[in-house]
Amino acid sequence: MRVGIRRHTSFPPSFTTNGFGAPDLNAITPDTSPAYSISSEHPSGKAYASYLRAVSKLSHLPVLQHTGVDRIVPVEDHFELILSSSQILEAQYVFVGIGDFSYPYRPDIPGNNYGIHYADIQTYNHFSDQMQTVIGGNEAGFDVAINLAKRGIPTTIYTTESGLESKAADPSKRLSTFTIGRYLKYADLIHVESHKQLVAIKKKPTAFKLTFADSSTAISQTKPIFATGFAASQSPLVSSLFDIRANRPLLTAMDESTKSPNVFLIGPQVTHDDVVLCYIYKYRQRFAPLAEELLARLRMTVNPQVTQQYKKANMFLDDFEDCDVNCQC
Repeated sequence: MRVGIRRHTSFPPSFTTNGFGAPDLNAITPDTSPAYSISSEHPSGKAYASYLRAVSKLSHLPVLQHTGVDRIVPVEDHFELILSSSQILEAQYVFVGIGDFSYPYRPDIPGNNYGIHYADIQTYNHFSDQMQTVIGGNEAGFDVAINLAKRGIPTTIYTTESGLESKAADPSKRLSTFTIGRYLKYADLIHVESHKQLVAIKKKPTAFKLTFADSSTAISQTKPIFATGFAASQSPLVSSLFDIRANRPLLTAMDESTKSPNVFLIGPQVTHDDVVLCYIYKYRQRFAPLAEELLARLRMTVNPQVTQQYKKANMFLDDFEDCDVNCQC
């Protein structure tokens, strides 16, 4: 399987705030900071990968690079991991953390083959000066429109609900302030059509006809760009080990597969009811509780000092009722 790291800048801001009781938002341990190690406030995927390599070396983690996992097969009381090298590894527990960038989601609608997904955009330099069409009005949709606007190219965004208009305090449901600031610089070139759910794309001789759920239509002179997110459920590994609902793996309260005991999910696809752990500073809070769960099953002693370190750094999420984000102003 191919695991991707995002090329686009989509990380929260990094600051070395460890000494003030608040870890770097992009750190995966309480005592490291990407802002310090890679000197970047908004790290790229490549830069962040260098931070992960540094953490793995610091912790002496055994990492097999350039090694894909083709299949994971349950065998009695363990799992066999069939690697791309034909090697077979045995594991009693499996944590699936393949990310989602390698699995772009295209709407399941007639004509979806006429659109392109923003994850497949290698460069914006080949786009014409014609009005471009973007489907999806959250971080990815605005990121595409902003990058096009930087080149003087206008865009129309069609979306059921725009993160720009959201009044929710939860950053999973509204645009980041970083994106809003960039958008405002190019707002004249970006038109947003809200309450528009795309249901079909039809190829015309020189254009594309878009049909929406409210029966309205629009004409796009260029291929629509899907900014419709990702679905790791499309991975054969995930679909074989997890039950799937609405393109999301079904999980127990301990992020364990409801289908395959001892298989856990970590990363941006982890959700619990209305709690969406899509950003790294959210889902990394589950690492320590899952580690303790694993130690308990192995009947190993938990070091209370380590637990306290993670709790003090607000990197120990074991109660999802604490996830509400409320701001008075």
